[in-house]
Amino acid sequence: MDTYNPVKQDALGTMDRRKQVRSDDSAYSITESIKDLALTGFQLAELSNAAQGNPSQQQFLEIGKGQCGTVYAIVETDTVAKLPNSPVKVPQLLADFKMHASVKEAMDDVENPMKLDIHIPKLYSWETPKSKSFWINNSLHFPKTADTQNFAMISSRVFPLPLPVREAIVDVLCPPSIQKHKFEFLAKPENKNCLIRVYLGRRMTNKTNPNVKNFKLRNFPLHVNEMEDLQLDTCAFAHVMAQTLAILHWKAGVDGNDIEFILGSSPLLSQMPRSDEITEEDEWSLGDRLYFSRRSISMWLIDFNLCAKFEENSAGLKQIVDAFTWNDPYYPSPELTTAKDNKLWSEFRKRYLEVSRILTTSAMPGRFISEIENRGRKANIGELF
Repeated sequence: MDTYNPVKQDALGTMDRRKQVRSDDSAYSITESIKDLALTGFQLAELSNAAQGNPSQQQFLEIGKGQCGTVYAIVETDTVAKLPNSPVKVPQLLADFKMHASVKEAMDDVENPMKLDIHIPKLYSWETPKSKSFWINNSLHFPKTADTQNFAMISSRVFPLPLPVREAIVDVLCPPSIQKHKFEFLAKPENKNCLIRVYLGRRMTNKTNPNVKNFKLRNFPLHVNEMEDLQLDTCAFAHVMAQTLAILHWKAGVDGNDIEFILGSSPLLSQMPRSDEITEEDEWSLGDRLYFSRRSISMWLIDFNLCAKFEENSAGLKQIVDAFTWNDPYYPSPELTTAKDNKLWSEFRKRYLEVSRILTTSAMPGRFISEIENRGRKANIGELF
């Protein structure tokens, strides 16, 4: 596998525009589409071996903050701890933990063809001399947050996108004032922790005058027209979102409220050696073969703290329609009227109903899609008057 060479490999601006993007996901998967963004499917990113020992001696690095909690990377591991922002947020964080476990179980239980390149962070156990748990309420081990006891949810980390991708974002999508100071911009901590929010339901209309002061790569929004400019396969993204939402609805029974679809990376284990290669290995040399050495780029599903279970009745239908509407930047939208947007919604609609028919005999999936389209038509009519 070739490593990244900034001289040999150009950024996104010089990618081969002659390449035809195919919407047939069996021939052109999300992983292949992201190769256009990443330049290669896998980028070398050396990671230290996971730290062992007393958790109180480990270091924590803040990498993200939302309405519910603050996420800390546990340095030299592939693990994060999510802490509540205040005492009143503890129930939300606990709800996040419970829904996360429910959704992960449902996703793991479906057949492989239905998963189609979606990843959910694993809930990890945290071992101390006295306990082993996925949910921690011991304030000795974690960073202090203002006025709150240190509860924490422990999970695998969605790693930031590799440097070549971050450089490409600056080269192609950032305003000129940032491009002139590219390396200083990329060196800032908030720009190292770069995850991309995939917005299939929103087009960027203010490229010329962005607020440069607030411009950062953390939780970077990638709009559907920007994906088109980069020749990414937006239909493949739509298929993943449709299948994921169908599984959430009809396997997990979860409304999907306020979930996020993001692009991030994860460490890969070195390829397992053949049995004849490890015959003479001891525990130390074998361990060296299996360290985290590369990162793959993929789509992730995160943030379940506002999700809720729903019933298959009229109230439940309204609940999942409302959840979809509030999450509209991520999903393709029937409200957008360009030919490309119509095609994207058609692909999403078709795949959602296909997967739903496998998981349930209920009529609610069809009613759900009809309600979404009815709201879209009303919104479009309202704009005319």
